[in-house]
Amino acid sequence: MRRRARRVRAGGLAVLLALVVVTPLAPAGAGSATAIDVSPGLARPSPPEPVRVMLDDTYPPYSFRAGDGTLQGILPDLWALWSQRSGIPVQLIGLDWAEAQRRFNAGEAEVLDTVFHTAERDRIYLFSAPYATIEVPIVFEAGLSGIRDAAALRGFTVGVKGGDACIDFLRQRGIDSLRPYPSYETLIDGAARGEIRVACIDRPPASYYLVQKGLESRFRASPPLYAGEFHWVVRKGEDRLRETVQAGFDRISPEQRRRIVEHWLGEPLRSNLDPQTVQAVGLALLGIGLIGVLLLVWVATLRRQVAAKTRDLTQALAELSAGALRFRTLFDVINDAILLHDAESGAIRLTNRRARDLFGFRGGANDGGLTLADLCGDTPPYDAAAALDHLHATADGPRRLEWLARHRDGHPLWVEVDLRRVVLDDSGPQVLAVLRDITARKESDEQLARTLDALTRSNTDLERFAYAASHDLREPLNTLVRYAQLLERRLEGSDPSIAEPLGVIATAARQMMRLVEGLLEFSRVDAAGRGFDPVDAGRALTVALGYLDQALAEAGATVEAAPLPLVAADDTQVIQLFQNLIGNAVKYRDRARPLRVRVSARRDGAMWEFTVADNGIGIEADYLEQIFVIFKRLHAHSAIPGVGIGLALCRRIVERHGGRLWVDSTPGQGSAFRFTLGAVPEAE
Repeated sequence: MRRRARRVRAGGLAVLLALVVVTPLAPAGAGSATAIDVSPGLARPSPPEPVRVMLDDTYPPYSFRAGDGTLQGILPDLWALWSQRSGIPVQLIGLDWAEAQRRFNAGEAEVLDTVFHTAERDRIYLFSAPYATIEVPIVFEAGLSGIRDAAALRGFTVGVKGGDACIDFLRQRGIDSLRPYPSYETLIDGAARGEIRVACIDRPPASYYLVQKGLESRFRASPPLYAGEFHWVVRKGEDRLRETVQAGFDRISPEQRRRIVEHWLGEPLRSNLDPQTVQAVGLALLGIGLIGVLLLVWVATLRRQVAAKTRDLTQALAELSAGALRFRTLFDVINDAILLHDAESGAIRLTNRRARDLFGFRGGANDGGLTLADLCGDTPPYDAAAALDHLHATADGPRRLEWLARHRDGHPLWVEVDLRRVVLDDSGPQVLAVLRDITARKESDEQLARTLDALTRSNTDLERFAYAASHDLREPLNTLVRYAQLLERRLEGSDPSIAEPLGVIATAARQMMRLVEGLLEFSRVDAAGRGFDPVDAGRALTVALGYLDQALAEAGATVEAAPLPLVAADDTQVIQLFQNLIGNAVKYRDRARPLRVRVSARRDGAMWEFTVADNGIGIEADYLEQIFVIFKRLHAHSAIPGVGIGLALCRRIVERHGGRLWVDSTPGQGSAFRFTLGAVPEAE
């Protein structure tokens, strides 16, 4: 039904437009539409439907409510005259501006009036030609100063009317702290109550409401931010409707428009003086004029000089204003927090946006009146007095320190502070403080310190255990072995039932001794030395093979080695590493074939990767990590002797050197143990 009604209305307007084109206009001042001659036998056309026009009803003198609530002003009178000239009824709908836009966009009217042109509105509306130019200044409390442009509004909450074009203008210039009001009148009322100190408001309603409410002495206006133009609009695609509305306005003469505007704005005051008085005043003015002529020559010379100076000063002022705007913009977008202090008192003169966000304060430059006490704790050495001492110390040069500051809500935060004394104007020396939040880093450092402390205690306990193992455990075991062997010799051949248990005791004691010695060796890995020296891995392998010479000979093993590099390592532990890995290959060889061991190395960035490969019995995939666990053995001691420390010891040695140890293996074919050690740095 809604769509059908729109088609009927559009059809009626189309018929009306055709009649307007072909029918002569009524004389000026006619109060009804032009009569239409309807031939006998033809049906009289139905009267056109009213055009609904929405507009702002709080915009004096263009459109506002009378005491009885009726709409009055320039625009209601113009639309009434339009209705007379076009013959189309008009229904004016006055609302607050945001609601008028919403309802017009929802299709509740055909025309929207009192519209400023913006790029966003241009996408959805068809605009008429402008019919009035409106200046848009900043209205501010008389006690403020320096309010001349949008840049001066940073740090203020700016009052605006909801839906106003001024909102887009301010946001495009980085002013986003806005407080919307439903109308200009409520906006002025809010300013009168002290809710806002500055407002962006069109000049006509600002002047009207300030005078009406007796507030003209409390507020001032800046030069215009910009000048907008009033239009009426229809929705995109309704070109025929736009042409119809425009045709009606074309029938209103400029003189008729002028009379309506003067009716609401008033006429210039005219003199009531009689002609003789006027003549006397004229003669007096003529005499004054003659005197003035004598001054003109002198004034003209001065004027040229003043004009030249004024141009120079205007240019200099423009450059200063542009420089100040650039400085303020850059100052606020810097990612570090910046505070400017008085060098003597420590008073905070200036802060940037990052500083206010860091400490949880709001407002512009230093509108909140921040002090050192607001940013510091109450306990030395991080209280306000200590902070002031650091500011004074910048007289001897820049300073850098870490400071435990305080957030507005009371929680502490660590900042790194760079302090430098500067002179920016004639007010005296100041201290520029650049702060960076390092709270996360400090917490990480504290956690690392706790971890290192725990590791230190653990190493201390391990060293104590090593001492106990070397002294308190080895001596009793040695005694046990000696006496078991002594009993074996004394009872040799006398009683087999006694000799056999004694042999078991001696064997178990020797196994326990090897276990204790392995633990002692494992615990001493980290205490082996503080630094690493260049180590010839080839020489270390040769020494390790010398220690294994007998075991290799008994196993019939062959060891092949490619050229090996220099590494940054502990010489003794590299020998021990090769000895354990090759000894492990001998221990777990496949006795059905000769043992072959291959040692090689390749460069991998800043590391050397070594490989010790054998053709032994191999390892199941499920156990490739378990073999590096201390005391973890895959075979019974009776089958393959050992205590399960060798590979765990190898991994600990490699990790102490900053490398890693792992194994690739195929059961029945052999294993390849791989480990990395750091390369020797090349000489510069």
